[in-house]
Amino acid sequence: MPAIKSTLLNIIAFLQIAGGGWLLGVLLGIPGLGKKDPQVSLHPTLAFVVEGLFMILAVLSIWAGFLLWKRRSLGFSLSAVLQFLQIPYIYLGSFAYIFQASLLSFVISGTSDSRISFTAGYGAKYFFSQGGELAGTHAIGINVVAVIFLVLILSMRRSVKNY
Repeated sequence: MPAIKSTLLNIIAFLQIAGGGWLLGVLLGIPGLGKKDPQVSLHPTLAFVVEGLFMILAVLSIWAGFLLWKRRSLGFSLSAVLQFLQIPYIYLGSFAYIFQASLLSFVISGTSDSRISFTAGYGAKYFFSQGGELAGTHAIGINVVAVIFLVLILSMRRSVKNY
């Protein structure tokens, strides 16, 4: 594998490990990593389940990053699935979904008042809500960084000999 491809995979792997760790820290309430997002309008049991699922995704991100670093087949597959899950940015009147565990994001979204917005960010984020009216502008978008990482992972896994 050429050095540039190997370096790109190592960067993606590192960002998945760090992002998964950051998200896990946020979910566990470690100060300084960000505010734990209350899962508004969810029944307390469902909120617990949703946070548990995001915790599993955070751990999977760390594991996928390590496996990708070692160029394991499962690392490529898990990383691809996790990047796919980070692509949508959905914030509607009664449903919201945001998942970011690769430390970087660049979201392009369209809003209900026909504006296009570009938002760059770092860190790890999660949000899920269903039912009830969410305050603010409705938006649907994509995380461009996750799309790029997904394309790189899928294209590079073919060139790894032990895949």
